[in-house]
Amino acid sequence: SGASFPVGSTTETYTVTDAAGNIASCSFTVTVNDTENPTIACPSDITVDNLAGLCNAVATFTAPTGMDNCPGATTVQTAGQASGTLFPTGTTVQTFTVTDASGNTASCSFNVIVSDNEDPVIACPSDISVSNDAGQCDAVVNYSVPVGTDNCTGATTAQTAGLGSGATFPIGTTTETYTVTDAAGNTTSCSF
Repeated sequence: SGASFPVGSTTETYTVTDAAGNIASCSFTVTVNDTENPTIACPSDITVDNLAGLCNAVATFTAPTGMDNCPGATTVQTAGQASGTLFPTGTTVQTFTVTDASGNTASCSFNVIVSDNEDPVIACPSDISVSNDAGQCDAVVNYSVPVGTDNCTGATTAQTAGLGSGATFPIGTTTETYTVTDAAGNTTSCSF
């Protein structure tokens, strides 16, 4: 009585012996249950820029290791990717869970955020100079419409000024402008 008992069951046995040598015994069990959850602390969120020309980035971190009041706790990653791998643009949730020898658990999470800070690219054709259509004070002009590209999928190109290929252009100079916008909202324009 009064001793520190380990987690689990300990059998206590007492024996009484009388003066004539007769013996009697009794036993009972002291059970210590580990109801204390382990603990784990994750790092802060990690934010990195995409690699040039790519739609992802390498992120490195030290994987958290859980602690417990008793030996035998194990920590595993239950969501996300391993440190040092290529993470896609956007947010990837990293979750780690520690389980102690008694089955108690604790988890923590952090985010790996890859920002696409690379502008899309677009190239417009050279300036176009044409004569008016016969008997008209204007001309129909056709040209190859520029289409922007980006390191990530989802870029869209739109005409933001001018009349467009195949339109009837008045005498004089009309500026045609095209703008490409990527999925992250970065934009690039060109004009001719």
